[in-house]
Amino acid sequence: MTALGSLDILLGGISSNSCQRARTLSRLRSRHACKTRGRCITFAGSSSTKDQYLLRASVREPVNNKQVIIQSASRSRKGNGKQTPSKQLLGTLPAEETGEKRTAVPLTAAQRAKFAERLQDAQRIEDLFELVRDAEMLNPSEVAVLPVVLMQLYKQRSGREQAAVVTHPFFEGLIKPWALEPSKLPVQEQLATLNCLVDMNRWNPGAGHALTRSIIMVSHAVKNSLQGVPNQFTAKELLQVLGSCNRTVVMRQACPQLALACLTACVQQLDSLSPDQLAQVAFTSSQTNLRLNLKGADQMRILVRAGVARAPAMSALNLTQFMFGAVALGNIKPAHMQTLMTIALGVVPQCSAAALKNLLWALGTVGSADHQLLLALEAQLLSQSPYLGASHVSMAVWAFGRLNHLPELGLMQELANQAMLNSASLTTKHSKQLLWGWYTLRYHPPDALLEAIAKRLTPLVHNMDARTLSEFIWAFGGLNFEPSNMQLFLQAAQERSWQMNTHDISQTMRGLANLRLGSRLLVQALVHRASTILDTFNTQALANLAWSMAHLNYKHEGLLDAIVNQLLRNVDDMNQRDLADLLSALAMLKHQPITQATDAIVQHMIHLLQEPGTTWVLQDLSTVCWSVAKLNVGNRKLLDLIYNRILVDIPVLSAKDISYQLWGFAVLGYPLQSQVLAAYWDRLQHVLADIDPVDLAHVMWAVARLDSYPAPGLLDALLATLPPQISSAEPPAVVIIAHACGALRHHPGDAVLAAIEDHAQQNSSSYTCANWSALLQTFTRLHARPHRLFPLLLQEIQCDNLDMDSKLLGDCLMSLAVFQAWQEPLYTQIVAQARSQPLSAYGMRSLRQAYQVDLLAQHHGVVPAVELPESFQSQAQEHWYQTQRPFNTTQLVQDLCLTLDMLRLPYQKGISASTGLLLIDVALTDRQVAIEALGPLKVLRNKSMVTGRAAHRQRLLNALGWTVVPIKEKEWLKLKNASEKQHFLQQVLA
Repeated sequence: MTALGSLDILLGGISSNSCQRARTLSRLRSRHACKTRGRCITFAGSSSTKDQYLLRASVREPVNNKQVIIQSASRSRKGNGKQTPSKQLLGTLPAEETGEKRTAVPLTAAQRAKFAERLQDAQRIEDLFELVRDAEMLNPSEVAVLPVVLMQLYKQRSGREQAAVVTHPFFEGLIKPWALEPSKLPVQEQLATLNCLVDMNRWNPGAGHALTRSIIMVSHAVKNSLQGVPNQFTAKELLQVLGSCNRTVVMRQACPQLALACLTACVQQLDSLSPDQLAQVAFTSSQTNLRLNLKGADQMRILVRAGVARAPAMSALNLTQFMFGAVALGNIKPAHMQTLMTIALGVVPQCSAAALKNLLWALGTVGSADHQLLLALEAQLLSQSPYLGASHVSMAVWAFGRLNHLPELGLMQELANQAMLNSASLTTKHSKQLLWGWYTLRYHPPDALLEAIAKRLTPLVHNMDARTLSEFIWAFGGLNFEPSNMQLFLQAAQERSWQMNTHDISQTMRGLANLRLGSRLLVQALVHRASTILDTFNTQALANLAWSMAHLNYKHEGLLDAIVNQLLRNVDDMNQRDLADLLSALAMLKHQPITQATDAIVQHMIHLLQEPGTTWVLQDLSTVCWSVAKLNVGNRKLLDLIYNRILVDIPVLSAKDISYQLWGFAVLGYPLQSQVLAAYWDRLQHVLADIDPVDLAHVMWAVARLDSYPAPGLLDALLATLPPQISSAEPPAVVIIAHACGALRHHPGDAVLAAIEDHAQQNSSSYTCANWSALLQTFTRLHARPHRLFPLLLQEIQCDNLDMDSKLLGDCLMSLAVFQAWQEPLYTQIVAQARSQPLSAYGMRSLRQAYQVDLLAQHHGVVPAVELPESFQSQAQEHWYQTQRPFNTTQLVQDLCLTLDMLRLPYQKGISASTGLLLIDVALTDRQVAIEALGPLKVLRNKSMVTGRAAHRQRLLNALGWTVVPIKEKEWLKLKNASEKQHFLQQVLA
């Protein structure tokens, strides 16, 4: 019953004149200020009597065998005479202390009529106080109207005045007699009073203890009535009580027994509830803390079972509310849920935005839904998109994420648009749901939307707890988006790091690692916090912590050892992902665990790989393959199991999986069959668009290491992916790609070489001596002159950016000699450094290179020549003779020798060419002719030209006085018989 309805009944009982009653209601609803001067009240009696002071009164109406006397008090004034009611109340004294007494006089009929007239004119709280003071005897119906009028007056006051009202002891005095003697009030009046107080608490949640105590007392009175005679409540009234149980924090936390009693009464009256009312009972019950009260489990099951049976008769909104309530109460069986989803499929086209929100929450919480129902939801969400608010959009994205169902791109874009339009109304909860759902669905919304969400959270960051901050950092990291105010989140997380638990640390570190945000202070705080509570980490959190440290390049030997030792005690609890994360972290940080730990981890991996029911993700297998190679764990049984697992999955591998697997097998020297390699090459052709420079470096290095040359067209296609991405590549990746091309003797094309030179020019400060050496070797081997590397390298040397070592010095000399770049300024610089180097500074390889270049320079009359001292030359020759391996006679050399025998030409094979530290393949010493057998290692694979070193060798032999006759194996094999070979050889030697 509404407040005005109760007042109408009361006034109807007081005055029989309908016109007067209408005027009374009209005046009561008006908001004219009343100029009646208010007075304060004091209460006589002992402390227990004062606890029961009330409107029973002015005279000797007994309350619990005691008399309550309401006394008037003189108005206290302060300053300019303005009255302060709350302070006056505190300053008044009980009547017994003042000694004043009043004799009660019963009210006459005329006085009662006057009371009704004054009641309709009451426009201030003080007027009510004066009205109660002057009233002598009131029956329960007359008393019940006072809180109704009080609520009407309360609505008309400002926030500050409301606070003074709800903290006034007069509240407790109004309702305490009903709590003590609930039988004196009708049920309808109890409910009206409860609604009044709950409304007051909603408008002013920070109200004082008087209002809180009043709500609890009235709720207990209503609960007793429910438990005593539940049938006296109608279904509408039961729903009203349930609704009150969820409207304020006080009702949710302090009055759970009232909700339980109300639910019990609803179950007892199931037959009288309509399907829609039953749905409302389930939905409203789920909003209270009733689901946490185990005593209500039986009632919940009965309610849900009855609701499922009546679900076909429910409207669309009520059906979704019932599903929401049934799932929230946690008492729905899978069969019942399937029945409800079938029914919901038919009403989805009628669902409003609110109904869709309820349905999505229920499906997302259960975690399963029919495909047809999801498609219907997509279509209805699209049609209702103009009416979707922030809560609806966030719920939809969250639910689809929970269901692992990626909707059509059009719907996801529309949801993102609506989220952008409602970004100003997003709460912390909505933002978390959106970010979590997008990350789970692997959907990246527009950066402008993510930035808007982050800015919306700016004023809320410093009020977030540790868990919320960790979730946001994790979500932004998962979406690979760094908002402009990310430092606010990091700073707040650092301040609350000491409050973080295992889950919070794990999520925060993961988000930082995904974004590569090496915030040293925050990482140090998190690592310190983790080290203090490491024994509370489970295996997943430990592996995640190690993985994050690796991707943040934060190496803490002590913590890594502690993590490994902790995992060693619980190694059997580790799953596939934990193993992959741990091994990759150890490999990236180059942290070699103790042998015992490595053996335990390997044995557990072997066990998981051999277990038939264990499902491995391809990414985890690839990571394990790469990691064990990086850690040099060459367990053949483990590699066999990994190899057998991936054989059938090669056609679906990603580019990164292929690169990790090929690199790992190549490093560990694991033999791959030709058909397996062919499968890898075939799959690479389908994932060219996904290859990044790091993947390309792994593949190229593995191809060179395995010496398995795929079709030139595939290599050219792979290398063509480098120039568009080379600006984002690190120097090591570029150098590895270039070096692999040189090792494979595969010319990558002028565009790729130009891109490599551009990268070296733009990142010259990041290139080390080893990087420069590798690049020079590559260009030399490919016989491709580096037009920009020479001046660039000279600039780095002159600026003291490079600490020139002997290896780089030898490679520079060799490259300059191969391209006969005697006029390059770099040559003069290198010669000066070569002359100044002591013998101890040379490596034997670089010393031999310097000696050969010196011979060639002197032959060409180059000034300045290296002019190595004789001691250096003799040292180089001695080292060469000591380390020279036996001459390897190839099939081409054998065929040449056999043909020369047929021609009866004297020859020698494998002889030294004077002091040039060279071996001649076949030498006609009487003619001073050197036949060079150009096998595969001396010719480029994809171009009909010799390598740079082969060309340098020929020029060096010429410098030593030999006539060089090169014979390519490819041309020799085209000759069909011995006579053709003899004729060919006679022609080239003529």
